[in-house]
Amino acid sequence: MAFFRLIIILVIALAHPIANHQEKSLWSSSRKLVTEFKSFGSLENGLPETNSTEEKLSWLRSQVIGANVAFETPFGERLLTYADHTATGRSLRHIEDYILHNVLPFYGNSHTSDSYVGQQTTKMVDEASRYIKKCLGGGEDDALIFCGSGTTAAIKRLQEVMGISIPSIMRERVLAELESRERWVVFVGPCEHHSNILSWRQSLAQVVEIGLNKDGLLDTNDLVLQLQHYSSTKRPMLGSFSACSNVDGTYTDTRALAYLLHHYGAFACFDFAASGPYVEIKMRSGEMDGYDALFLSPHKFVGGPGSPGILMLNKALYRLKSSPPSTCGGGTVKFVNCFSETDTLYIQDIEEREDAGTPPIIQKIRAASAFWIKEYIGYKSISNQEQNYTKRALERLLRNPNISVLGNTNRSRQAIISFLVQTTTRPSSNELINPDKSKQNETDNKRSKPLHGRFVAKLLNDLFGVQARGGCACAAPYGHRLLNLNEPASSAIRSAIQKGKGGARPGWTRISFPYYMSNEEFEFLLEALEFTATYGQRFLPMYNFNWETGAWTLRKEVSSHQLPIKGICEPDMTKEEQISAVTKGVEISGVYASYLSTAKQIACLLEEFPSQRPVPDDIDTDILTFRV
Repeated sequence: MAFFRLIIILVIALAHPIANHQEKSLWSSSRKLVTEFKSFGSLENGLPETNSTEEKLSWLRSQVIGANVAFETPFGERLLTYADHTATGRSLRHIEDYILHNVLPFYGNSHTSDSYVGQQTTKMVDEASRYIKKCLGGGEDDALIFCGSGTTAAIKRLQEVMGISIPSIMRERVLAELESRERWVVFVGPCEHHSNILSWRQSLAQVVEIGLNKDGLLDTNDLVLQLQHYSSTKRPMLGSFSACSNVDGTYTDTRALAYLLHHYGAFACFDFAASGPYVEIKMRSGEMDGYDALFLSPHKFVGGPGSPGILMLNKALYRLKSSPPSTCGGGTVKFVNCFSETDTLYIQDIEEREDAGTPPIIQKIRAASAFWIKEYIGYKSISNQEQNYTKRALERLLRNPNISVLGNTNRSRQAIISFLVQTTTRPSSNELINPDKSKQNETDNKRSKPLHGRFVAKLLNDLFGVQARGGCACAAPYGHRLLNLNEPASSAIRSAIQKGKGGARPGWTRISFPYYMSNEEFEFLLEALEFTATYGQRFLPMYNFNWETGAWTLRKEVSSHQLPIKGICEPDMTKEEQISAVTKGVEISGVYASYLSTAKQIACLLEEFPSQRPVPDDIDTDILTFRV
């Protein structure tokens, strides 16, 4: 017993030094790209050599292109506050300068090593690919393929190399000839982006969609039943699930899911588009809880816009080894002649043969640089910042009676929030809880349908310069579940859209709080949301709604005539002064406060309970999930 007590004491005593050593090694571990891959040596020039998270984030914020720009809105000039990181990231001056000064001067086609530019470019592209593969934990049994501009192309490429992708006009004909035992069974989750549903549906695979459980999460019991059923058929099986919802940020336990899929003989594939810029990803191919394929969109990384999509796959999923590659062209062949197609000799290496034509050279280098930024900041620092912002945001938004946050708010989630802004109508005298108007409060007002998601995004843009996203976030099947749309309601909305009334589409508003957002921006963003939740419906009469497109635009008569608000909208600071406040890091809270003050002054001039606008005769108001 004494021996075991001694061991415990030693472990406790050594815990802090080990942690300190790990902190000290953050800087050195993030230098893998510049030390092991010499082409990228100058990337670390100008970086603060520090383990301080705040110093790193301060430097990162100083490098964001567009962090200090203003633009004209109907209510005056506003600084741009970007909150749509889930859709795409922001470019970094550090990376663009690196490409400008170190890559472009010596840029050439990588299909030759006889010239200096060809040799140098080939080396940089090779090192960029190897670095990304190392970051993702790829090994000899894995292949890294760059494709298109994001995860959509990566998933499509997997289907192509599996041999199950086919032009839509030929699909039914081929399926009629295909034996059932040859057809793949693909399991997808309830929260998938369209990219991870539609292309599988249009492939030769049979798609089995797994539903939600009572907690609004992937129903693993249903998945087990489906796996048990289809494993008995001896058909090839594959699961393709989102690692994180791009709607509500809910994380999937990918390791547990991978283990479950492998237990029943299915391949495990994961879409890391939403969470890839923020979490550590390790392939661990061949292990029970490892991944067989993963999909990434590096353009969503900070520093990543302009990067290609990434597919990392276990080579066991590559079914074209004895066939031509998915795309034939330059760089994929060893020999080709003018006599016979069968004489063509294709390169056997998967990564080479799946990189036809001139590769996305600059794009690959930019992607590697974005991965390096992520490594430099450190996963722990990123996670801590994200958890901090998520916790604080939910604490405030969940207690707001006019804001409905979508998804399970009790689970671990990324800093993504999709929400609805509820509206109210004036209660009749019979419905008043407090007949005395002076004692009437918010709870006395009748609930009505929420504001249109795109209207909320438009208001955030016009009043505050906040860049949010309105709509269904390309996740409509999940949206049906979140908004409780049954099949008859869905059919009615579809019918309206077929008639040219695209504005009938349901949706919500989405924002995100990336780890590098400043605390001042974070607080301002929450205050802007809270303002919109309180006063948003008052602005409805000021905007026109396009029933065909779903777009909201300020009414011309408002912008040209209704201007007791004109004086209100005149800014306290000039555009240059607002930008200077951001650049110098001073007075930014004052700039934000002036936006909020202006918005409130305008709101106070507007009717609290505006009347409903007319709905076209050919639209049933019952199918609308929002107020117009």
